[in-house]
Amino acid sequence: MIIFDFDQTLVDTSTVEHLRAVRNWKGVMAQAATLQVYPGIDELLSALHKAGHILAIVTKSPDMVPRWFIRNRKWPIDIVVGYHDVSRRKPDPEGLLLAIGKAGKTAKETFHVGDRPEDTAAAHAAGTVAIGVTWGLQSPQQLIASRPDHLFDTVEELVAFFAR
Repeated sequence: MIIFDFDQTLVDTSTVEHLRAVRNWKGVMAQAATLQVYPGIDELLSALHKAGHILAIVTKSPDMVPRWFIRNRKWPIDIVVGYHDVSRRKPDPEGLLLAIGKAGKTAKETFHVGDRPEDTAAAHAAGTVAIGVTWGLQSPQQLIASRPDHLFDTVEELVAFFAR
C-alpha cells in the first residue's frame, strides 16, 4: 500500500495556501481547476495502480479537495482520508492508521509519501516507511532534518524506487 500526502506532494496548492490557512475550503474548491498537478504524477499513480498497489491519500484538507482531482484526473485512488475523518491530524498517525485499516494491510507493508516533517513523523509513528519528496518545496532542510527513510527530488526518482 502507498499513502500519499496531497498538498505540495501531488498538487501544487501554494497559490491557495492563504485560503487553506483560514479554512476557506469553498475558496480552495473554486480554484481547484487552476491548481497544477506536478509533472509525472498522473503517470506515477497509473503505473502504481497497474502494478497492483492499493493507493490512498491522507490529507489535512477536507476530502472534497483530493476527490475533485480523483474525479477530474481519473486517478486510481482507492482510499481518501481527509480532515473530517480524524480527530487528530498529522503528525499524529491516526489518518495513516485509518487508511491502512481500510485497506486491510499492515504498517510494515505500507509506504507514506509526503513533503513535510509532519508526514515523516506520522509515518514513523504509524510504523510505515517514510518517503520524503522535495519537488514542491522552496527549501527542503526541514524535511531532510525529519529523517525520512528515503528522500527523492523528482517524480522520476520515486517511479524508479517503486519499479525495483
